[in-house]
Amino acid sequence: MEELLEKIKTYDWGQSRAALTEVTEAIKKAHGNKEETAKIEKALLGVLDSDAKAAGKQFVCRQLSIIGTDASVATLGKMLTGEETSDMARYALERIPGSAVDEALLAALGTATGKAKVGVVNTLGQRKCAKASGSLAGLMGDSDETLAAAAAAALGEIADSIACEALGKAMETTKGKVRLRVLDAYLKCADAMVKGGNKAQARPIYTALQKAEMPTPIRTAALRGVIGSGAGR
Repeated sequence: MEELLEKIKTYDWGQSRAALTEVTEAIKKAHGNKEETAKIEKALLGVLDSDAKAAGKQFVCRQLSIIGTDASVATLGKMLTGEETSDMARYALERIPGSAVDEALLAALGTATGKAKVGVVNTLGQRKCAKASGSLAGLMGDSDETLAAAAAAALGEIADSIACEALGKAMETTKGKVRLRVLDAYLKCADAMVKGGNKAQARPIYTALQKAEMPTPIRTAALRGVIGSGAGR
């Protein structure tokens, strides 16, 4: 394994994937063997902590998305704010269960900038991290429209009480593409309420989204939600 990982450190796109294939096969063989998998995970993390090329680190992150545990969180967390490494780190972290990942993402949310920050917001939404709702609510007013829209979308995925309340308020204060994302996210909150058996809570959201000033697609979707769920009764 050491020899293979040394090759991965120098691997670049377009080169032979023989070493990568061997590592992948070793991971498959170790499936179900926690001790062996832990050894491989530790070895892979060593590649991320080295001066390996981006291609090799991306391969490692893809493998950690399969076998990664809490042991990987610290190393992957350090990569979240890097422009070149953020996407690959998030790919792995999105698939690793546990609160340690959420804490790492929340920490990065406070320090990341630009595309990296937008990516962290997206991942928090994908993981439905309720702890992020308060922070994401504040970001909907950010001057960066891409970030503000991403925050709204993430709140729609989380769809807890804080997220729904924040989206309801943002519906009145946002404009343009951010407002459209807010409306769509608010609709998702209503749908989530219905799915959770809370039709009564969903009803006022659907009603608000059927007002004449709402974009036609939103009004149509809200009406469909009412009819499909019986939330209007």
